[in-house]
Amino acid sequence: MIQKAFLYLLLQIVVAGSCLAQVKINQRDAQGRKQGRWVEEVGEVRGEPGYSWEGTYKNDRKEGVWKKTSSIGNLIAEETFKNNVLDGYCRYFYPNGKPSEEGAYISIEVEGQRDTIMIIDPVTNVETPTEIIRKGNSVRNGVWKLYDEETGKIAKEYYKRGETVTAGELGDSTTEAPAPVKKAVLQLPHENEGRHKKKG
Repeated sequence: MIQKAFLYLLLQIVVAGSCLAQVKINQRDAQGRKQGRWVEEVGEVRGEPGYSWEGTYKNDRKEGVWKKTSSIGNLIAEETFKNNVLDGYCRYFYPNGKPSEEGAYISIEVEGQRDTIMIIDPVTNVETPTEIIRKGNSVRNGVWKLYDEETGKIAKEYYKRGETVTAGELGDSTTEAPAPVKKAVLQLPHENEGRHKKKG
């Protein structure tokens, strides 16, 4: 009897484990919104090779790290999304698998954000409030590392909310400071005459 109970319990654990291991992908909720883990295939467009996306949706919006791979399985990009907009650390790769560039994006507009603007009719001069729906937008922010494909040497670029800045403005102390330039003392010939007179 004990042996049968043990076997039954073991069978229940195996069945429960296999159910948990099978994570459903590409699922939609009752409202038709994408939810959970998704794998999306994008075909070849205008000569550009196809690729596949893999990541998580939350209420029809990309969330977290999404991986883009080529049709032959090479990693092309790892991008971080928040509310369907790039927001976080991202890495990009050359076709040979070597790193191409990496850095962070920051979201400056959330997709679906609504604004009301006033539009003036040019004929009647009547102002009418009109609602516009923004598309998501993000810009580079912080230190970006760019890798040379042949040598692997790293070049750095510095951004503050999409605007290029200097390393000092971001507080990057890892860059080599250029050697200070010594200024030549500017003296005209007639200024030296009095200093070199011989005492007699």
